[in-house]
Amino acid sequence: SKNHNHTRRYDVHQDNENRGLFVFYEIWQSRDLWQQHMNAPHLAAYMAATEGAVSSFVLNEMARIA
Repeated sequence: SKNHNHTRRYDVHQDNENRGLFVFYEIWQSRDLWQQHMNAPHLAAYMAATEGAVSSFVLNEMARIA
């Protein structure tokens, strides 16, 4: 989340045409910290609570190249 102390950057974008489409862009201090976040109980609770409410969830892990 935006208030997480291990993120260097946290941006949320909303599509101009499809107002229900959001993109979250996060840069973490390290992959290990990101993995800890992804395995945290609060994230599992969020995923369970929103199951069926989100039509598509795509996660792309990327590496900066320039």
